[in-house]
Amino acid sequence: MQETLYTMATLVPAAVLGGLAGAYCALVADAYVAALMAGGEPDSPCLRRALGRALQPTPQKVVATFQIMSACTVLMASCFAILGLVHGYTLFSLALAVASATLLILALIDAHTRLLPDALTLPLMWAGLALAWGGFGISLGDAVAGAMAGYGFLWSLFWVFKCLSGREGMGYGDFKLLAALGAWLGWRALAMVLLASCVAAVLFAMLRQRSLAPDGAYPFGPFLAASGTAGLLLGSYLIMPI
Repeated sequence: MQETLYTMATLVPAAVLGGLAGAYCALVADAYVAALMAGGEPDSPCLRRALGRALQPTPQKVVATFQIMSACTVLMASCFAILGLVHGYTLFSLALAVASATLLILALIDAHTRLLPDALTLPLMWAGLALAWGGFGISLGDAVAGAMAGYGFLWSLFWVFKCLSGREGMGYGDFKLLAALGAWLGWRALAMVLLASCVAAVLFAMLRQRSLAPDGAYPFGPFLAASGTAGLLLGSYLIMPI
């Protein structure tokens, strides 16, 4: 009984912090998308300005509507609570929390702009490699192999599809995002990440169009981010040994 009460007492602050982080992620994505719509470049200075302007009042929200803010708050509250429950309260858990928040921002930006900015995907990849080098999570060899396999697989798929159809099936940001996920999760997890992403994307398209044979194109980044977040949160309970 006491152990249960202690667990609940530690999860509540984590969930509250996660909820605040989720709301902030929505505001950052909103400021970044607004800057792009105003003619800004998708680079690091634009992201830094978005981080600073996220809490400033704006006349109209592009991304951070009430529904999206609420969803992000609940989502990140759940993520932080799961991290505390599965991984405990360590520096590595903090790194996983930051990575999850970054994936949420990327998903929101891609959903509204079909863009996965290098200013977020590349630091996410290097952070995963740095943590592996420091002895956290997977081995450095697995992290490097994951980054290479993630980028290389989607890059190859991109060119095969383009040669056969003459069209581009995805953007380079998707390559870099999967490379970043590979750096965090390792190469063994990539098959499950891709499978979950593809299944989620197909189900979303079917529900969105109310058809068993949907057509058209949707951003793939949000689905990669969602499946990657599941891998970060659940670790050895799902697809990777952490």
